[in-house]
Amino acid sequence: MPVNMKNVIADTFVSMAKQKPVDKITVKALIEACGVSRQTFYYHFQDIMEVIEWTLEQATQEMLERSLKSQSAREALIVLIDTSKANSVFIRKLLDSQKRAQIEILFVQAARSYCQRLLQERKEELPVNDLETEAALDFLSFGITGILFKYCGQNSIDSSKLADQICRLFPV
Repeated sequence: MPVNMKNVIADTFVSMAKQKPVDKITVKALIEACGVSRQTFYYHFQDIMEVIEWTLEQATQEMLERSLKSQSAREALIVLIDTSKANSVFIRKLLDSQKRAQIEILFVQAARSYCQRLLQERKEELPVNDLETEAALDFLSFGITGILFKYCGQNSIDSSKLADQICRLFPV
């Protein structure tokens, strides 16, 4: 089976980011850790931010696939919360970087994409028009991102309780 070089680069980046500040990870250090050439890196990614963006897109897709197997919006939220808890070290490192503003935008976009696709795939309709749906998705994505950032790294957070609270605030 051929090696997916994008995954190798992204996985190596995540491992490195758990060990040291994101701002200290250079393309040179990343390619040395991966054992690939600079040309290979640039064939797949433009820069470190693109690695981060691609990594978040892949994580969102994986969460979505797991969430679609759940029986309710509450269970889907638990998947999201538990995944965030499991990756809290990486998330905190990203937020502690000088790229925080860009990273926050990526997380909000990922949360919005997640919520939108979850609703589409489950064939659930919000009881509002398209314009209100857009506002609701924005509200959800910023709210969920903010809550996950607030609780990121707090292992004592009860995923079930937090999912219940979110569902009470925004019943779907």
